Amino acid sequence: MLGKTLIGCTLGLVCVAQTANSSEGDDIPQRAQTVSDVIDRPGVLTPRGQWSFDTSLSYTQNSSNKVSVVGYTVLPTLIVGRIEVSDADRTTVTVGLTARYGLTNATELEVRLPYVYRNDQIATRPIQDGSNADVVNTTIDGGGMGDVELAIRHQFNFDSAPYWVGGLRVKSDTGRSPYDVSIDEGSNSFSDVPTGSGFWSFEPNFSMIYPTDPAVLYASLSYIYNLEENVTVGDTKADVDLGDTIALAGGMGFAVNPDLSFSLGVSHKTILKSKVNGSSADDAKLLQLDALTFGVNYAFSPRASLNVSAQAGLTEDTPDFQLTIRLPFNL
Repeated sequence: MLGKTLIGCTLGLVCVAQTANSSEGDDIPQRAQTVSDVIDRPGVLTPRGQWSFDTSLSYTQNSSNKVSVVGYTVLPTLIVGRIEVSDADRTTVTVGLTARYGLTNATELEVRLPYVYRNDQIATRPIQDGSNADVVNTTIDGGGMGDVELAIRHQFNFDSAPYWVGGLRVKSDTGRSPYDVSIDEGSNSFSDVPTGSGFWSFEPNFSMIYPTDPAVLYASLSYIYNLEENVTVGDTKADVDLGDTIALAGGMGFAVNPDLSFSLGVSHKTILKSKVNGSSADDAKLLQLDALTFGVNYAFSPRASLNVSAQAGLTEDTPDFQLTIRLPFNL
């Protein structure tokens, strides 16, 4: 066994340290206190009465080509009968600060504060209604506070593998909602960038981690439930229920030495159909998001490490590329 092995991991991957610590009393045998949330962050559950922090920087690039009917929104109403072809390139940079506090050696609380910057470059050209208009180029640029998140997680067992962790994450609607941003009629795009989803959501999750020296295998399952909201689109109000999400992830981490490790994982998300006023649009469909992630972790001190991960989208609806840098540290 590598003495103080830190299995590096990244977004969607698990971090496992094979350091054994005593629990809440000296009479409790040493245990592997090494389980983390496999979806959100590297690290271990925070010991009782202690704080840990995680700073992160994420860069996401996504592009899409689509044919759309101008004026078609979440409301099942055709406003303008004109068809357009659009080519959109979106760059998103998210800076996050996460704080965790250990209620016990098996339970921790978490709060995450994100700041989101987004740059959208959209080229649009009408192809119907007899229009001979040139391509319309639109750039939307801006940022602001994202959706603040709260979470609690609990490690169920310590003495034997596999280790099991359950949790609940709550996402607020503190970011700028897409429904609070006006639409530019010339380009059929937002006049300002949304920084949040506009909806509260609840995410129960369950994770399994199985160490087999020098590797660690993991799997996770979660369900994201979005609360229905009454929103205003134009002059019309509607009850919008964003499609819930079923998420699966799995992979492995491998220790190169006590300080350096890498991880490889795959993730899948199925986003269910959204509903407006209780019914789905005729053209609504399930979205399938698959991604492959590779990460490297280096522990440069007993209290801090550096995580770098790269994620590639495998399906049309998944972001093309995401690079995440994290600096978790304990006080």
